[in-house]
Amino acid sequence: MKLVRYSAGAVSVVEEPAPSLPPGGLLVRTEACGLCSGELMAWYMDAKTNPVLGHEVAGRVIESDDPRFPVGCRVFPHHHAPCGSCAECRRGAFVQCATWRRTRLEPGGMAEIFAVAPENLADTHRVDELRAVDTALAEPLACVMKSLRQARWEPGMRASVIGLGGMGLLHMLALGPDAAGYEINDERIAHARSLGLSIGSRDEPARYDTVFVCPGSQSALELAFSLVAPRGTILLFAPFGTAPTPEGLIDRLYFNDVTLATSYSAGPDDIEAALELLRSGRITAESVVSDFVGIDDMPAKYQQMKRGEILKAMVRFDHSP
Repeated sequence: MKLVRYSAGAVSVVEEPAPSLPPGGLLVRTEACGLCSGELMAWYMDAKTNPVLGHEVAGRVIESDDPRFPVGCRVFPHHHAPCGSCAECRRGAFVQCATWRRTRLEPGGMAEIFAVAPENLADTHRVDELRAVDTALAEPLACVMKSLRQARWEPGMRASVIGLGGMGLLHMLALGPDAAGYEINDERIAHARSLGLSIGSRDEPARYDTVFVCPGSQSALELAFSLVAPRGTILLFAPFGTAPTPEGLIDRLYFNDVTLATSYSAGPDDIEAALELLRSGRITAESVVSDFVGIDDMPAKYQQMKRGEILKAMVRFDHSP
C-alpha cells in the first residue's frame, strides 16, 4: 500500500505492507486525511523517527474485531485515546494521560490502510451520516473546541483570532459572526471574507476579552498584547518551539491583569463537541481546505502549504465518495 513518510523536512510517498487487524481492534481503509499545520514544524517533526503523516482522518472499516464498528461503517478514530481512569483523566486532563500519549494509529492516517488498536476505540466514533472529508476535520475542530474552553470563552464575549490559516478559520467559524480575524496574507483575508467572516482593523484596533493566537510567533503574540483588553485572556494555540517570546512577557501580563492560557490537542469531550458541530452543517471541509489531492500529490502540496502558498491540503483517496 502507499503511505506518506516524513524525513528531514521533506515527505515522500512509499510502498509498504499493509498492517494486520489488531486483536480487539479495527482495520480501516482510508477515505480522507488532512495535513495538519503541526506536521509542518521541522523542530517538532525532526524529533520523531521517520514518522508517517496523518491523524486528521476518516475511513471505512474493512476488518473488525469489535461489534460496535461493523465492516462497512465509516469511522473517525482519534490517534490518541485516554484510559479514562487515571488521576489525569478523572480531572479532565486527558492529553496528559500516559495511555493517551502512548496510543497511535498504525502506521498513520496518511496511508491507504491503517489499524486502530483496541485502546484507541475509547475515542473512535461511527459517523456514517457525515461525508469523509468533513469527518476528517473532527480532530482539528476538536482542538479548536478545547481552545475555546481553555480560554473560558462564552457567547457574547468580544473575541479575535490572529492568523487565518486552516486552524484560525476553524476558530472563527466556531466563534460565530461577531469574532474578528487578523491576518497579513491578502489571499487568506479574501477567503475569510468570502465565508462571511469579519476582519479586524490594524489602524484602529479594538479591544477584545479573548484573543486566540494561532501562529507560534513573537509578532503574533505582540499583536495579541495590543488587542487584549485589561483582565482579558490571550490563548496560545501553537507552541513557540525555537521562536523567541516578547521581552517582559510576565510583567506585561501582570500589570494588565491579563491571563495567558494554552491549549494542546484535544480529548474525548472535545471530539464529541466537534462532531456535533460538523453534524449541524455549520462547518464543511470546503470552508478550510483549499486543495483536495491524491496521495501522490502530497510531497509537492506539503512544501506549498509549508511556504504558505496554499491554505490546507487534504488527501482524498480514490475510493472515497
